[in-house]
Amino acid sequence: MCGVVWLRLLKPLEAYPTPVWGLEKVLLLVQKQRNRGQDGAGLLTYKAHVPVGKPYFYTKKLTKPTPPWRFLIEAVWSEWEAWQKSGTSPLEFPFAGEGYLAHLRYGTFSGYGLEDTHPVVRQNSWPSRSLAIAGNFNLTNAEELFQRLVEMGQHPLHRGDTYTIVERMGHFLDEFVEQLYQEAKSKGLSKVDATDYIRQRFSVKEWLERSARRWDGGYVIAGWLGTGWGFVMRDPCGIRPAYYLVTEEALAVASEAAALHNVFSVPPEKVQELPPAHALIVSPEGQWTVERFTEPAPRPLRCSFERIYFSRGNSPHIYTERKSLGALLAHEIAKVLDYTFDRVIFTYIPNTSQSAFWGLLKELENILILQQFRQIQSRQLSEEELRELLQQRIRAEYLVWKDTQSRTFISSPNLRKAMSRHVYDVIYNVVQPSKDILVCLDDSIVRGTTLRETLLNTLGKLRPARLIIASSAPQIRYPDFYGIDMASLHELIAFQAAVALLKEYNLTEVLDHTYALCQRAYGSEDFYRNNYVKAIYAPFTEAQIAGKIAELVRPVDFQVPLTIVYQPVENLPKALPHHRGDWYFTGNYPTPGGYKQVNLSFMQFYEGKVQRRAYETASS
Repeated sequence: MCGVVWLRLLKPLEAYPTPVWGLEKVLLLVQKQRNRGQDGAGLLTYKAHVPVGKPYFYTKKLTKPTPPWRFLIEAVWSEWEAWQKSGTSPLEFPFAGEGYLAHLRYGTFSGYGLEDTHPVVRQNSWPSRSLAIAGNFNLTNAEELFQRLVEMGQHPLHRGDTYTIVERMGHFLDEFVEQLYQEAKSKGLSKVDATDYIRQRFSVKEWLERSARRWDGGYVIAGWLGTGWGFVMRDPCGIRPAYYLVTEEALAVASEAAALHNVFSVPPEKVQELPPAHALIVSPEGQWTVERFTEPAPRPLRCSFERIYFSRGNSPHIYTERKSLGALLAHEIAKVLDYTFDRVIFTYIPNTSQSAFWGLLKELENILILQQFRQIQSRQLSEEELRELLQQRIRAEYLVWKDTQSRTFISSPNLRKAMSRHVYDVIYNVVQPSKDILVCLDDSIVRGTTLRETLLNTLGKLRPARLIIASSAPQIRYPDFYGIDMASLHELIAFQAAVALLKEYNLTEVLDHTYALCQRAYGSEDFYRNNYVKAIYAPFTEAQIAGKIAELVRPVDFQVPLTIVYQPVENLPKALPHHRGDWYFTGNYPTPGGYKQVNLSFMQFYEGKVQRRAYETASS
């Protein structure tokens, strides 16, 4: 779930108040999307009018110190301030250009070094063959694409999907350019004139279509060619997000709509979504189009987890959707409380749960008002009884303080444990020990690590009579293979709970049978069409699995009665009508590669090959 920024100025550089006007906007967009990457940050500038001997791509990338996005901004801006004092023309500043590409990286499967940080450049002495890209993506078939490169006669140096994408795009870039060069040569043009011929006639749409023909996964890939052609392309299902904004000054793309309308100070409705299977393409002269480069999926499956958790909540749409999730969950919590709210305190953690919390409180208030109305209707109340009834309120308190902005469930594995142990503080003397029930809203429960190692022990210090953890997301039962760092089946607490229940009920033959089905289907089309792991959950209700999860995450010597309540998966379309990608909850993957990978992941679990990924090769 990386962050992508792409920008093209629509006026000559001299027409702006400062040569770094575009740079300022890009750095602000990076800052506004800082939630999308703590492992690396990178910036590339494209300069349209440079003499021979000068580069047209300038890059700067950082992985340390933390957070790299902040130090990248500070480093580039310090260079600009020093440049202004140097007496050299401001237009020659390396990061004063017509085009920009910036990236915030969350590493999922590759390393964490500079070589893994975007933008990635494939440089050539011919500008038409030079390519720079940055993306938010994971391909499920990176190994197959790697083998295709070998079959093309290449000798790839790396196996990750970033490298595979760059080399595949580069391969077809070379082919298209060579074809145009031969056309120019047949027309008697000189080699110098052929360069301009290629630049003018190059078809970005056809090149993108050919490059992406075999890709399986979720992706938004943005880039530049050395000739000044720019592009941003989005996968056929719309799994990964991309939004664009056009003003008189610039054409800009970002992973989050709110970043665009806030940085450019425009109403939210001015920001448009880049449609799935489409590419935004800009010519060297700044003329732009949005074109379909491949066949869109019959049913777009935009990532719902993006809306539930990952994106910042300052988008009006996301804010509304998260409130709706909280409101829908209110009835599930009320059932657990037997619709009795005396001595119940509601709180939330982490801050991304805040919007859902407001929706939860509002709906709980509606439930309470309806109860009061029915009591007034059903019996004659004295003035004192009526006053007492109407004084009932839903009580909300801010009790848990998250002492870091790091997202523990997507940190590198070596850091996750240490980070999760010292994340939360609580406010004492608000909950009356052994008397008040405490309900804490979370936006999702992935591995259960934070609950088990930190949050439950922290909340337990308040000694409530009962603790209810409520998740605004449904049970995360299946891995994600399209960008979110939860691609290991064995790490998911819901899967662990289902396996524990199978053992408890002497149903381990379900595991054996599922493995046999996977083995039998391996290599066939069925392996790419069916999720055999669904059988692991089939014998049990959601409530049974939630109960077992509560047992598994309960710390040793935890004395408080614990209940975990999940959002019913059938509520998702009500709250997120335009983001139906729910494969981590339902197991219904949007691409064949997703089914392949979930089946592989189970096979590896069954065989005891415990690893963080199901991929048959490394991925980015």
